[in-house]
Amino acid sequence: MGKFGKSVKIFVYGVLSQTVILLLGIIVPKLLIVNYGSEVNGLLSSVRQVFVYVTLLEAGIGGASVQALYEPISKSDYVRSSQILAATDRYYKRTGFLYAIAVVLLAIIYPIIIKSSISPIVVAWVIFFQGASGVINYFFQGKYTILMKVDGRSYITTNANTVVNVLSKVFQIILIMIGSNIVIIQFSYFIISITQMIYILWYTRRHYPWLDLQQEPDYKSLTQSKNVIIHQIAWMIFNNTDIIVLTYFCGLTSVSIYSLYSMIVSCVTNVLTVLVSSVEFALGQLFNSDRKKFDKLHETYETYFLATLFSLFTITYIMLPSFIRIYTNGIKDANYIDKYLPILFVFLNVLLYSRNSSMLIINIAGHFKQTQNQAIIESIINLSISLILVNIIGIYGVLIGTIIALLYRSNEIIIYANTKILNRKCSITYRRILINFAIMIVCILIIKIILPVINGYFTWGINAIWVSVLCITLFFAVDSLFDNSSFAIIKGVVKGKIIKKKEN
Repeated sequence: MGKFGKSVKIFVYGVLSQTVILLLGIIVPKLLIVNYGSEVNGLLSSVRQVFVYVTLLEAGIGGASVQALYEPISKSDYVRSSQILAATDRYYKRTGFLYAIAVVLLAIIYPIIIKSSISPIVVAWVIFFQGASGVINYFFQGKYTILMKVDGRSYITTNANTVVNVLSKVFQIILIMIGSNIVIIQFSYFIISITQMIYILWYTRRHYPWLDLQQEPDYKSLTQSKNVIIHQIAWMIFNNTDIIVLTYFCGLTSVSIYSLYSMIVSCVTNVLTVLVSSVEFALGQLFNSDRKKFDKLHETYETYFLATLFSLFTITYIMLPSFIRIYTNGIKDANYIDKYLPILFVFLNVLLYSRNSSMLIINIAGHFKQTQNQAIIESIINLSISLILVNIIGIYGVLIGTIIALLYRSNEIIIYANTKILNRKCSITYRRILINFAIMIVCILIIKIILPVINGYFTWGINAIWVSVLCITLFFAVDSLFDNSSFAIIKGVVKGKIIKKKEN
């Protein structure tokens, strides 16, 4: 299967996966809040964020391994690929052991330090079963997931994740409806996640017979891991500061409100992540084998990624307030309706993902050391401002802290990637971003005037459809008009595939 076919599969399966997870994911938090209260929903969100920090034990090996594998995989150098993965396997097993220790320590300490009316025993078991799946990942399937990502087969792990999510969500819904203990609900996810591990092991052994983890480990290929870990630490602080700060200063109810908005917005960001995954492996391999072709494809990718980003978040901003109002109807223990949170969440994510094409270049080129100071400064800005403002304006404070940090780092990333790696003016990227911002503002102003009052899910769905079609069409048309060369490449690829199908 060629790169185009793999990219299409990654994208299609990824979008289908996110759609299914979205539909089920919307149901579960509502059931948790209604049946167990906002505090329990906040607890589960808080615990998930804590374990994001625990993944730092991986020490950047995953990112370094991905970057190191692009060249040997693109050249079908299976011996060197096996040597890199053998080193990755050794590191991951060590990480799995440390991760297990961290799970036990967190299960003991976390119930003591959080402010909650939930039983400490319940909190401890929730933490234990949440962390157990991570231990399995490091010991058994982590290295194989990396291999499939670089080889353009991440759709396999996506499909496995979809099945696990569907089964776990169905079981969670059933258990909630019959009034099961929250510990039993968490345990059900752990049991189902074991099936994913079994499938990944079976698939790898069948489709990668050349893989030999007994080869001499190539530890030198992973020397950048110490630079990657700095980026990971900075990213963890930056990306997870909000919930941790809210947990300590504002309580689990505030975390539940934040998590609900974050969950809905993440449905959009997950689609963007799928889009990145669908082309990342191809761009990574091309960067190491055909730089001229890489430059052309990256231009096209940047144009249409930004069109997708801005169109999706324009739709989100327009439709989010009415969805929150319908979704939280009947919930009495917290006020989830807020006119400022949609603005802050959308602006934050537009800033974050508008730098994505530039960040992708840095990761593929392996410029981790050169950009680590920027990452550290970003996390310091975010944490400092969030800690100051959270005591003054609560949730708004942590979001504003993140936005200010993004204004600094997103510019640094765009400037560095364009001038130091692509050797071009960064005005090209800024021009594309400003064009899309202008389209976004026009769409919001016009659609807000003609959008009717929405009082139910059916009405919301009907309006979401026409708003989505209008926004996506407008963004792609205008971006294609301003970037004829990228449009020509897309048109050529589509024509080539149509002709090929007719010949077959």
